[in-house]
Amino acid sequence: MGSSPTAATCAAVDERDDYCCVRCGRWIDGGSRHHRQLRRFGDHSTANLILLCGSGTTGCHGWVHAHPKISYENGWLVHGWHESAAVPLLTYGGRWRLLNSEGSYSHMTPTQARERLEELGVLS
Repeated sequence: MGSSPTAATCAAVDERDDYCCVRCGRWIDGGSRHHRQLRRFGDHSTANLILLCGSGTTGCHGWVHAHPKISYENGWLVHGWHESAAVPLLTYGGRWRLLNSEGSYSHMTPTQARERLEELGVLS
């Protein structure tokens, strides 16, 4: 596996996330593709990547890294021992999604997302 996602994967992530930051909803073109499970784990799948505004130190991308507890609880970060596709993701507008490796997602209710996060031990 390469050190960066492929152009096709980046395009699939951008399209899936409607060219908007998944945290704040701001429209961005070619924004920062954030690894939910940190890059050192080598997972460049669409289930592990989300579109965020800013860089690793600015905008929502920076905010996610500066606030790890909240970011894990909302699926913007994923612990190394979890599969990214198993961890629900909160998007702007309060919508919960479960991302998959095919570049799409399924919707979850807030109750389903909370139950899943509790089962995974993400929520205390």
